[in-house]
Amino acid sequence: MMCKTGKFVFLVFASFLILTAFAGFSEAKTIYVPDDYEKILWAVDNASAGDTIIVRDGVYFENIDINKSLTIKSENGSANCIIQSDYSDHAFYVTADNVTISGLTVTTASYWKVGIYLYNSNNCRIENVNALNNYNGICLWYSSNNTIANNTASSNGDGIRLWYSRNNIIANNIVSSNNYDGIFLSYSNSNTIYLNNFIDNIDQVYSYYSTNIWNSTEKITYTYNGKQHTNYLGNYWSDYTGNDTNGDGIGDTPYSIDGDADNYPLMQPWERYFQPAPTPTPTPTPTPAQIFDTGRPENPYPSISGKFVGTIKTNKKIIATKLYTYACEGTGGHTEHALICNKTWCAYAEWDGYKGDWMNISFNRTVILMPYEIYNITLITGSYPQIHHTLSLKTENGWINCTEFTDANGNKYDDWIPAIMLWS
Repeated sequence: MMCKTGKFVFLVFASFLILTAFAGFSEAKTIYVPDDYEKILWAVDNASAGDTIIVRDGVYFENIDINKSLTIKSENGSANCIIQSDYSDHAFYVTADNVTISGLTVTTASYWKVGIYLYNSNNCRIENVNALNNYNGICLWYSSNNTIANNTASSNGDGIRLWYSRNNIIANNIVSSNNYDGIFLSYSNSNTIYLNNFIDNIDQVYSYYSTNIWNSTEKITYTYNGKQHTNYLGNYWSDYTGNDTNGDGIGDTPYSIDGDADNYPLMQPWERYFQPAPTPTPTPTPTPAQIFDTGRPENPYPSISGKFVGTIKTNKKIIATKLYTYACEGTGGHTEHALICNKTWCAYAEWDGYKGDWMNISFNRTVILMPYEIYNITLITGSYPQIHHTLSLKTENGWINCTEFTDANGNKYDDWIPAIMLWS
């Protein structure tokens, strides 16, 4: 009898453990910001490990510390969901394992802070993030076995920085126009870094006491100039000067990296290696318009004339001879002066008054914007142009970002972008 009772008690206890385990799995929940909590940080503080936090469109002024395993992602992508920290801390400071951050734009008010900082964090994923105007866009400190993929890191100090971090995968990122290094590695070994674009960074790469793998670990089948190839693939370096004598899209000589090397450097940005081969057609088809168009904002107010300073980065080749300004209804909103420059040329346009087609102004030279390069743009607006009230705006053909808008009264904003179109 005693044995039977003991067996019954054991079965009840075992059943309780199984039910508890299943209950643990079912407890993971989805939290929406700002529906459930107004701030992302409040959602993090009230979440449990394993929960998912979905952030709806908007600009969130926060410093977010993550000390538990969570997934934080935007509802509609990084163009619509912007996190800006204040001067006191990083935008995201992660001290837990198994954290995913996805689909956000991260920027910091202080130049000395980081967009996303993994501190002693392992098995995390940072993906589809736009890290803009930070000291480091993405930084890993004593963090290993993480995946950093499909991100854009531009106009930071360092785009991506690793300290004492191993066995991370860094792939399919666009790292451009950073003020120090595109990627910085110190005492960080055995990381796999491939299929990234390093474009026009002051120093493309800095590697100190670090030995890494700068190409895919397996051969990849890809298409280059309409032909299919299979080989290991490295990274695209905009300052690579080697040749490609056999036309397979891979440089003949390695790209040197402080004692290390990318042995399979790409001749063009990585995404061009995975476009389908063109299908021959019996008759030519019209070329789609190569324009850059911000479109009209849903709410263009408040609006006033002023000086806009910002940057443009396109995802396709843009050819333009004119700039069109969307005017607020019933006003003469226009652009009086426009200047677009890169390191080698500038194009200038000037308004000729309220006559003829006064909403368009013509450049003194054809403006050609190449994909994934960053161009400076300055606009002096008049009257009341329509305004996108956002730090950064994604369009069909690329990004336009606001550095500063100074209105006619001397007030300064970092989230006013005039609504314009570059076209021919």
